[in-house]
Amino acid sequence: MKNTLYRIWRIARIPLAIIVVLYVGLVIYRIPAAQERLKTEEAVKNIQSQKLTLADVMGKNLPPEPDAALNNSTVEGIDANNNGIRDDVELAIFKLHPDSARIRAAELQYAMALQGELNDTFNIETLTAAVWEESRGYFCIDSTFPRLPKNASNEELNQQDNDFNSRITEVKNLVLNTSARVQKREDIFNKYMSSHTSPSNDFCDIDFFKLPN
Repeated sequence: MKNTLYRIWRIARIPLAIIVVLYVGLVIYRIPAAQERLKTEEAVKNIQSQKLTLADVMGKNLPPEPDAALNNSTVEGIDANNNGIRDDVELAIFKLHPDSARIRAAELQYAMALQGELNDTFNIETLTAAVWEESRGYFCIDSTFPRLPKNASNEELNQQDNDFNSRITEVKNLVLNTSARVQKREDIFNKYMSSHTSPSNDFCDIDFFKLPN
C-alpha cells in the first residue's frame, strides 16, 4: 500500500507543483490589479464626497494670499484651508463677486471640480467621476441666471449666453492659469476621456434659497 501511494505521489507531485506555482503566480499577478481597483474606488468616493460648504461661500475660512511663485510651481498649487479649491482661485472669486453669494457659490463649486480633475484623476473611472462634478458646477453657474420668458428677444438670449460663457471662462482662466495646468488637463482628457452622461438635476452643492443674494 505504501509503495503504491509513493508511486502515485511521485507521478502526481510534478503536476501538483506546477498547479501550485501557477496559482501563486496568478495571485501575485492579480495583486496590482486589486490594488488599482481599490485605489480607484477610494478616489471616486473622494471626488464624489467633496462638496462646497456654506462656510466656504460666506468666507468663514478664507486662506491667506499664497506666494505666487510657490503656488504656481506645481499643478496642484496651494490649498491651505484644505477645501478643494486652490487658494489663489478662491480669493480671486471673492474679489470678483463680493456682492453675490450665489455667483460665488456656483463659481467656487465649478473651480473645485476643475481642480479635482487636475489632482484626483488617473484613469477612466476617476475622470468620469470628476467630469460629472464639473458638469454639476457648469449647470450650477447656469442656475445663477434668471429664466428668460418664452418671448425673450434674440438680443436678450444672446446677452445671457455671453454672460454665462464669460463666467465659465472666468473660472477656467483662474484654475488653468499656467501652461503646466493647461497641459495636464489636456493630457488627462486625451488619455482617459470616454462618453458619459450629464446630471439632469441637483446641480448645486448649496441651496440658493439659503443665500442672501
